[in-house]
Amino acid sequence: MNQPADADLFARVLAKTCEYLDFPAVVGHETPFLDHVAADFAALGATVARPRNLAVITLGRPGPVFLAHGDRHGAVIDEDGAAIYAAYAVKNDKYGEASSPSEAFVRTLDERHAGEEVFAYDRKTGGRIAYGDVTGAELDGKGRAVLKITALPRLPAGTPIAFSRSLDRSQSGYLAGQLDNPVSIAALRIAAEFGLGGTILVTAEEEIGRSAGHVLEWAQGGGLSATNGLVVCDTTPFDDGAASLAGAVILRRRDATASFNSEQVSRLETAAGSVGAPIIFKDSFIERENDARARRGQPAKSMGLTELGKIIAASKGAYTGATLQLPTFNYHTNRESTTPRAMTAFVKTLLALTS
Repeated sequence: MNQPADADLFARVLAKTCEYLDFPAVVGHETPFLDHVAADFAALGATVARPRNLAVITLGRPGPVFLAHGDRHGAVIDEDGAAIYAAYAVKNDKYGEASSPSEAFVRTLDERHAGEEVFAYDRKTGGRIAYGDVTGAELDGKGRAVLKITALPRLPAGTPIAFSRSLDRSQSGYLAGQLDNPVSIAALRIAAEFGLGGTILVTAEEEIGRSAGHVLEWAQGGGLSATNGLVVCDTTPFDDGAASLAGAVILRRRDATASFNSEQVSRLETAAGSVGAPIIFKDSFIERENDARARRGQPAKSMGLTELGKIIAASKGAYTGATLQLPTFNYHTNRESTTPRAMTAFVKTLLALTS
């Protein structure tokens, strides 16, 4: 199938991202979104399965195994009616981790989310129950990260609360919204319309570090033999918009946890180069930045954690591959931003990988 012009390709990915944002996917409560994604790919003729915490999509042509996480940040109602930041609520209530937020983190939540509209939803169907507005965040007397929300009625414990913000296009050319990570799944869905091959795994609970375990439970249970052909798609943060303005594709040779498969990294590098996308290796970028920080007497930045690094480490290298990342800034906010040029380069690289 002939590929559309860049403007049309971007418009399709934009529309699909907007569609996916309409289906809530608060971490630990992703069922409505995973069900929608499964139905959406099935409508293309893909073979789809829904094992626990995954949507497994088999496309009609050979290709790699793509991963993209479907969960997003939000809140969950506790027994006393408090809206607890979901990453902590799910870690503690579902997995018994006794994870505690810092005062600094809660101040960050307050800065990020004050003024945001939210909605409560049925965790099975995604049906919207009630709306409210976030006035801020606080570390309460029980040590919980609480979003302060007005206008919500009393809701049953366990009710998830999602952010309502849709995508915004600014006059400066940026696209802003809760991009992490429906944009990657939208790019894969549009690429599938134009001949993308392989298998796509949409994962749950990446934001609390559980998605790698879900993938390996499925894979080692017979879903996937050991492979070096994984391609994990996600957004990746920068301090400013330079990388996204350049339309760069972000690759890695490693993260803080593991080294990636050099052959798969090279395949992605070739694919990005074939569509004329600038390439930034994030690990090399951080190394250069840390050299400069060391000269200024500043602490080093972390090499970062990725879903792939966790999979490689947990499987002792039996499952490995490479990452393809979209450059953004304002990471983990509802105004995470990128550009049409970067989004287009991302999806064109996907297509080039299996063309």
